[in-house]
Amino acid sequence: MGMQEWLVAACVMAAAGYAAWSLAGISLQLRLVDFGLRRLPLLHRPLQSLRARLHAATGCKACSTHKSAAPSIVGLIALGVLGLWSASPAIAATLRVTDDTGAVLTLPGPAMRIVSLAPGATEMLFSAGAGPKIVATVAQADVPEAAKRIERIGDANALVYPRLQSLKPDVIVAWKDLTNELVIDSLKKLKLPIYYVSVRTMADVPRSVERLAVLAGTSATAAAAVRELDARVAKLPKVPSKPSTLGVFYMMLDSPLYTVGSRHLMSDAIARCGGRNIYADIDFPAPIVEFKDIKKRNPDVILMEAQPITARDWRERWIQFSEVKAVANRQLLPYIEPRLNRMGPSAIDAVEGLCKLLRNVPR
Repeated sequence: MGMQEWLVAACVMAAAGYAAWSLAGISLQLRLVDFGLRRLPLLHRPLQSLRARLHAATGCKACSTHKSAAPSIVGLIALGVLGLWSASPAIAATLRVTDDTGAVLTLPGPAMRIVSLAPGATEMLFSAGAGPKIVATVAQADVPEAAKRIERIGDANALVYPRLQSLKPDVIVAWKDLTNELVIDSLKKLKLPIYYVSVRTMADVPRSVERLAVLAGTSATAAAAVRELDARVAKLPKVPSKPSTLGVFYMMLDSPLYTVGSRHLMSDAIARCGGRNIYADIDFPAPIVEFKDIKKRNPDVILMEAQPITARDWRERWIQFSEVKAVANRQLLPYIEPRLNRMGPSAIDAVEGLCKLLRNVPR
């Protein structure tokens, strides 16, 4: 913008400030100036001076007829800037949202184009009423049915970056500690805003959906869904005040040995069902553990996330370790529950089946 354009803009802002000032009473003028002091630090001095004169004017005995203090030309321009500030959609729509990790993300406005890098996050976004705003997701995101029609852009370990950039997303929704750090680093280098999802208990799910609705500007639409999720969580068994003596090892993979830590909904589900995740002391969703440490922790039951043939192979490998209580008591149980693994809203409905399974384990 050249000097002439700047002068025209200054005149326009001064005129806007004068018009706003003329229509306002002293009380409203004070509020307007106070708002300007918070929003326009560069114009603090003229606004502060004007504020002092307004306070002096309100102290007179004939306040009802007293003319309010007249702002200087700089003050008028400041008021004009303030008026344009509040009138400009691009500025007025600025959104500050806190993600599940407590990090604050600032966007020009509600996210209209979202890329989701986790199946659970995709399911949550649909619950939040933001499904139509998802422009791409990952291969395993297949719930709800509408998610299957969204373009796939890779998975949590590798993305098609040229395509991602061409989609021009407003924000990337990633699952904290379940999205590959190399992927996160690449997204940061591309200067793409990242919003993190992370839940550790069933009660966290409605709150996460609620925050995603703020991100997408769909809070009004999501309100009923959030209430319904809260009601479903309220019907679940409560987590006992004292840890259960029934030690549970959840085996996700055999090589390396993956299990679930405290930041996985499976851990909360086990607790609600009267069990104790033997790795609940690890603050991570899916840690890798050592076989000798599993024997040391000596679980009463081993839940194997495997199809029947694979589960049979895993069971045969365990059978030689009869000192482990789960092996000695033949409590090596195949258990596959994609809803709990996905950690979306439907995980709440999967707790009942897990409770039924653990209820039949000898104590």
